[in-house]
Amino acid sequence: MSGEMDTGQLIAPIPAAAAAVLMDSTRTDLEAARDALSDVAEVTTSLVEGPLIVAMQDAAGEDPGALLALEAPHERRALGMLGGEPATWLLHETSQAVFFARPPSRPELFPRTIAVGFDGDPASTAAVEAAGAIVARRGAALRVIIARGGPAGIGAVADGLPAHGGVHDRHDAVHALAESDAELIVVGSRGLHGLRAFKSVSERVAHKAHASVLVVR
Repeated sequence: MSGEMDTGQLIAPIPAAAAAVLMDSTRTDLEAARDALSDVAEVTTSLVEGPLIVAMQDAAGEDPGALLALEAPHERRALGMLGGEPATWLLHETSQAVFFARPPSRPELFPRTIAVGFDGDPASTAAVEAAGAIVARRGAALRVIIARGGPAGIGAVADGLPAHGGVHDRHDAVHALAESDAELIVVGSRGLHGLRAFKSVSERVAHKAHASVLVVR
């Protein structure tokens, strides 16, 4: 609501009358969203002025079990990193799980199919376990994807998982996951920062995928 965008670029201040109308409209939308979700969860809402990243991190606090959810990134990855797009920066700044939403074809059935990447790393193990927990609650079809150069299978990680299928993809991990036809893609994050983040599989998948993406820490 301020005259400064999240990207740090300055724009003309919003006239007071227009700002008041925008606040009222946003408050109405928040109340409608809360009412729509009231049958499935206890929902509280707040309308905060200021950068989205700061507001979401403040709301989540230090809770390691918090899930930050927002619209999937629109900018190309490099532009998002340089310009401060909220979706991109949250991947860099938070140690909590992040959900990037893209509209499903049947919201009431989401997610019907889940794809999760596994490469033997502890982060991917956490991702498989999270995907399995979602399947157990939602009854979705689970597909575990092992990209080029990955292990032969998921080994002991399979113990306790709901019914699932395994796929060995000849492509690299980013392509194998981002081009999946699943409605939800789950990927683990090693929490790379700085220049090392340019190699981040989770960040690249979040930008390139056509489906919603859950990044698990």
